[in-house]
Amino acid sequence: MLRIKGSFLFVWILFLGLSTSLSANEPSSALQQLASTDSALQVLEKAVRQIDEHFSARYRSGAFNGNVLIAVKGVPVYNKSFGYANKATGERLTPKSTFQLASTSKPFTAAAVLLLVEDGKVGLDDNLQKFWPSFPYQGVTVRHLLSHRSGLPDYLNFAKLYTKQAYIDNADLVQMMISRRPKILARPNAVFKYNNTNYALLAALVEKVSKQSFAEFCEERIFQPLGMDNTWVWHPTQAHRKGQTYGYSNAWVPRKPDLFDGVAGDKGIYSTTEDLLKWDQAWYGHTFLKEATIKQAYEGQTRSSSGKDYGLGWRMNELSGDRKMIYHNGWWHDYNIVFKRFIDDSTTIIIFSNKYNQQVYKTEIVESILFRNFSIDDYSEEPNYAEAEIDNTRNSVSINALTTHNPAYTLPVNPQPFTSDKVVTASAPGAGASVSADKKPATTYYTVKKGDTLFNISQRFNVSLDMLKQLNRLAGANIQLGQRLLIQQ
Repeated sequence: MLRIKGSFLFVWILFLGLSTSLSANEPSSALQQLASTDSALQVLEKAVRQIDEHFSARYRSGAFNGNVLIAVKGVPVYNKSFGYANKATGERLTPKSTFQLASTSKPFTAAAVLLLVEDGKVGLDDNLQKFWPSFPYQGVTVRHLLSHRSGLPDYLNFAKLYTKQAYIDNADLVQMMISRRPKILARPNAVFKYNNTNYALLAALVEKVSKQSFAEFCEERIFQPLGMDNTWVWHPTQAHRKGQTYGYSNAWVPRKPDLFDGVAGDKGIYSTTEDLLKWDQAWYGHTFLKEATIKQAYEGQTRSSSGKDYGLGWRMNELSGDRKMIYHNGWWHDYNIVFKRFIDDSTTIIIFSNKYNQQVYKTEIVESILFRNFSIDDYSEEPNYAEAEIDNTRNSVSINALTTHNPAYTLPVNPQPFTSDKVVTASAPGAGASVSADKKPATTYYTVKKGDTLFNISQRFNVSLDMLKQLNRLAGANIQLGQRLLIQQ
């Protein structure tokens, strides 16, 4: 049985040093350097062991292939690789393996723009006509792009209609929007609509103002100053780099580049978990960006239907005690990226996966280990969580069944792991998660509009594609105009 032993994170932080790096495979003497007492050492060792047991079980079941780094106050307390960088050659992942960050690239793009704002070359409320006088969409500002309130159409839906090129780049996209004028989705600043055009245009803006390529600007102003030696902006025509991973479907089919991969800013940055920790830490010291700029970036500009805010390049979620989680996950070409930053606790969760599995985003068990200190008393060598029930009102977690491995198992979903009193039960695959009768899930009905895709809808509501298809009994990825979708939060 799993039992919560009580919160220990602040005790953990108290005993951490600031210079020691820890791998899950290193001896306990490395942990000893982080703790000043035997009891603190035992807490650290137990937490690391619990985290390792969780990811090792998922790897053995075939449900995870990737890298994990968890840090407190900038100190990696868990840093481990699972599986393949290149399945065909048998190349294994290492902490130096580079992954496509997908939408986790967006905070970098936002930071590049904010650097230009601090330079006095761009204003947050500048209209786009200041930079492209013939840009046809009036009233759209830099701030609207950063906060996904532009109402512009998503180029993933229209670009293929207007070109036969193998790849388009950011400048091509701007010219396409000027010449073809695809229909706007909403008035500027009317609604929050997460879409990749916003950040592709921001990268084009960086190029226009700096007179550098987006890759050169990021290298000069972000990656080099922060010591991110294994991070770069990728283009599909580049030669494959040492340590660069391939993206795979859940059946190990490699994903090939397509038309959209020549566009950067909304995606396209490759990095390592260790470099991403350097990026995380840069937002604490106020040496990379000014404190006032960071405060603006963290200020919610909108409230999405799922109750989450979006700032200037960052998603955010309010937790208990006025605490914030500042984060931005990613998903592109079978890469699933988790980048969660609990800024009040100086705790960072980084998970990179290059084998498609939406369950990567469900980090409730890891968060519970970090913030509530789970203890598995009856842990078997290869636990298989067929059904789990979380009851935060009793401060207990029980595993009701340990059966055969099941990669399709859906981890229990607790929308508010720090404060929620909901009882959430993970059911068998296909049944979805059920919530106790007195705690009904929030539901939203959405009518499909012209230009919508399941991907866009899943991003907008922060719901996985698999869950969206399951809830609406959709057999494929296609949706029809006017179709009514039920979104459960």
